Amino acid sequence: MSGPTNFDNLMVESVADGMVAVSFDGRILFANRSFLDRSGHQLGDIVGKPCRDAVRGSLCETGCPLPEVIESGRPADKFDVDIREKDGGRMSACINFTPLRDEGGNVIGITEVIRDITMLNELKDDLRKTSSMYQREKIKLRTILDNIPSGVYTVDREMTLLSFNRSLERITDYRAEEAIGRRCAEVFRSDFCEAGCPLKRSMRTGETLRGVEVNMRAKDGTVIPIASSTAVLKDETGRPIGGICSFRDLSELRSVPVTVGQVREFQGMFSKNHRLHEIFDLIETVADSDTNVLIEGGSGTGKELVARAIHRLSPRAAKPFLGVNCASLNENLMESELFGHVRGAFTGAMKDRIGRFEMAQGGTLFLDEVSEIGPHLQAKLLRVLQEREYQRVGETQSRKTDVRIIAATNRRLKERIAEGSFRDDLYYRLNVVSISLPPLRERKEDIPVLADHFLNRAGGGSPDRARSFSPLAMQALLEYSWPGNVRELENAVERAKICSRGVAIEESALPAEIRRRGAGTERTLGASFGPPAGEEAERLRDILSHCQWNRRKAAAKLGISRVTLWRKMKSLGIEG
Repeated sequence: MSGPTNFDNLMVESVADGMVAVSFDGRILFANRSFLDRSGHQLGDIVGKPCRDAVRGSLCETGCPLPEVIESGRPADKFDVDIREKDGGRMSACINFTPLRDEGGNVIGITEVIRDITMLNELKDDLRKTSSMYQREKIKLRTILDNIPSGVYTVDREMTLLSFNRSLERITDYRAEEAIGRRCAEVFRSDFCEAGCPLKRSMRTGETLRGVEVNMRAKDGTVIPIASSTAVLKDETGRPIGGICSFRDLSELRSVPVTVGQVREFQGMFSKNHRLHEIFDLIETVADSDTNVLIEGGSGTGKELVARAIHRLSPRAAKPFLGVNCASLNENLMESELFGHVRGAFTGAMKDRIGRFEMAQGGTLFLDEVSEIGPHLQAKLLRVLQEREYQRVGETQSRKTDVRIIAATNRRLKERIAEGSFRDDLYYRLNVVSISLPPLRERKEDIPVLADHFLNRAGGGSPDRARSFSPLAMQALLEYSWPGNVRELENAVERAKICSRGVAIEESALPAEIRRRGAGTERTLGASFGPPAGEEAERLRDILSHCQWNRRKAAAKLGISRVTLWRKMKSLGIEG
């Protein structure tokens, strides 16, 4: 075989890939510089020697395509060939086998072009690991969403359904594959779909709405009352890309199974306690009127459930029920939230915005944590209650309102009046009828009933596999003080359901503070329904310390908002 021309030689010696020419019988004819550098051979030492002695690849013993390429005259590729380098290391390579022809076109051997793909394989491994991690996180998120009792769905900017969790399938009787890809209005057919959709409002304004009570329809057309919460979804740059809605099926609250004769079910609440029975009777009495109602009780005692029950039994039941947490915003923003504002009323007010009073027209407005509103807003709220009219922020025009007010507080307002932080005339306007909810620790006879309901309610397991608490687990529930009241009990039972696979829930499945009976960390807390200030400060420090001074975790453990926790810390002189 004649040697290559100078130009041919220059090209062959300049390429980064290793190149080897091999004869019919598998002996080396030529090798370029790249191959020699990587293999550690000298050209004179390998010419005429068997190819496998020089290339040292994993194909050399079995699977070498040399005979096939020479016989067929067609090239072949082999991937992920393991080749030993001069330093003893391993290189992953892709080898192209091409017939080597003489001037007459006759096949006289083959050319092997050896390309290093080690880095490519490392990138593939990294990509595979990243994809696997993404899939695990996706499965984990899906598992969480499918095991919560609330219905959850997401939409894109065109209101097309992107996800649909298992609770939503149970509530609507749609399978996820039937719903995903359709517009949400086609699936849910809510009375708010065409006008006033809470999710559209969240996506348009960026605000989070909670507790908006609307009706939707199941697959068979059944009307389902729900309380929905909505928020906007954003990408990593902060650009809105869709929305998320979670809701609770309120019809479940009206169909609580009553297995004991002494248990009384009422509008989603049920109890053996005589004080609760008296409250149920009072709710039925006051519901028919438009009287303002003040609900007092610790966090998690069910103040919003009482408010919703009054609304549903009232002549206003067909109109909106809207709730607002008065501790969630500062005074100026809360004024806009309640009464709305006009364009230019303040910096950032780019357009007119209606407030909760206008949104709830003809219905009921629930003011939660009303004790936290400031003096200026108290005066404006008093005027609304007296005159039945209000003004949007930034305008002089008065607007009439037809809204029933139900207020709630976890602090005793009379003590706030004595401190000078709450108007007595507003208190008497709000407190036409007073409902005081007892804490769970004062009605322990309800704990087994409530725990059993939360454990076996729809969505918690198949009806033929009713679950129960072991004697030790029930004893722990009864001995715990429940500072978060019924809400904390519900959360504890939901956790136990997830952490226990058997029919019987063992004590080990309960949260640690309940297993310890709350010793050292979980004690009754509340500025108005708890201990004196000195003891309260000490107990609040205990809980903050237990949560490593993470205010979000401490507020969640206490069943209060972070704003309320901050104010409580400030009033007790606790820094951190």
